[in-house]
Amino acid sequence: MKRREFLQHSILAGTAMATMPVACSCKMDAEFLILGAGLSGLYMAYLLQQAGKDYMILEGSDRIGGRMYYHPKIKQDVGGRGIGDKYKEVMSLVKALDVPLIDITQFTSSPKSYYTNGELRATWEDRSTDPSLLQYTAPQPAPQLSSLNEWYQKADLDQSYAEQLRAMGRTDQEIELINISANYNDVHETSAINALHSSAFRKFNGSKTIYNFEGGTKTFIDALAASLTGPVKTSKFITHITNKEDCATVKCADGTSYCAPHVISTMPFSTLRDVACDIPFSQSQKQAIHQLGYTNITQIHLTAAEPYWEEDGLGASMWTDTPLERIMTMGFGDDNMNLVCWVNGKGTEYIDQMSESELEAYTLKTLHKIRPAAEGKITYTGSHSWGQYKYNKGAYAEFSVGQPALFQDMIRPAGNVYFAGEHTAKESRGIEAAAESARQVLDLFKKENIIES
Repeated sequence: MKRREFLQHSILAGTAMATMPVACSCKMDAEFLILGAGLSGLYMAYLLQQAGKDYMILEGSDRIGGRMYYHPKIKQDVGGRGIGDKYKEVMSLVKALDVPLIDITQFTSSPKSYYTNGELRATWEDRSTDPSLLQYTAPQPAPQLSSLNEWYQKADLDQSYAEQLRAMGRTDQEIELINISANYNDVHETSAINALHSSAFRKFNGSKTIYNFEGGTKTFIDALAASLTGPVKTSKFITHITNKEDCATVKCADGTSYCAPHVISTMPFSTLRDVACDIPFSQSQKQAIHQLGYTNITQIHLTAAEPYWEEDGLGASMWTDTPLERIMTMGFGDDNMNLVCWVNGKGTEYIDQMSESELEAYTLKTLHKIRPAAEGKITYTGSHSWGQYKYNKGAYAEFSVGQPALFQDMIRPAGNVYFAGEHTAKESRGIEAAAESARQVLDLFKKENIIES
């Protein structure tokens, strides 16, 4: 039997095996064992430390930060970076750590040009037919959620996003254009709940100002890590998690093993599904762990030698119907020379099959074709595929039709194992969701009297 088949079979068998827990006889390494050193794992440790608790973090990769990743080769953030001023958990942490921010609000709506049907266009005068806005300018309005936590409770709205768009008056041709702009794998498969929750988050979170971290997300992650006194162990790739009567044990690929009364997994389900688990999962948890989707995003980063957009008078950012999809500026102000081709969903399949040299040649050739002024003035600086990155296998959780109904059960503790991570947040999305999820677990520990209120 192949390793993947064995591991997936093991996690399915885990429920039956774990109904008869074995008493813990191992030496405890910490009171709380946190799996994953992304924002949710690091913030979980921060909150436990404030509560006077003993913890240890195990991280599978050789770095910390998870999807808040300042790429050392590209020298740009390739993960989460935008922070709203109403991000309660993140902003309180930023303040406590005294991390400097940059206000980028005025740059979030910078002018863009278009390349579609073989034609380069400076603007799109009719907003109702602008291909980059079709999901927001449909003839009929989308349904609305009345609160931030209503998304996983609205089974009547759980249909494919394509079906919802069609009901809103969009044609099949327009839906295919939306599939380029929408940050999902495929609008025909993803649940409309994702889009409804995103809309609700923008409405009810109410952020008016958008920030980036000065110096990149590494500044924030390093400051958070520096505030921690407990051990953070990297290169600890998790292979086994076993629930016992009064503890849980975790084994790593390097042969080491760790034990604690409470384990908090912040691992994305896209990677947890490859771990051999002897844990009393519910049926909904097993289904979610095996099937929850994660959006594939591949970024192709470029540097301009000079602002060629001033030469042709077009917006530096572009919406295209080419395999490069959307091209965005990454910096801010007059000296911005960094751009990224943002390819998401099924569009990544074509890009990700190329070697690095093939991708560089293809990107430059395509850009020179669709934007003649750029020829000889741009340099390829690197790429990052979240779908192929083995520690995440996707940029963020994406619920397919039928999966929102699993949510309330999938985030419950299973034995001595608890769950955090952006995929478990009840209200928020993105960076704030990662932080919110840690707070959720802390509140649960207080409710269960594991930690004093």
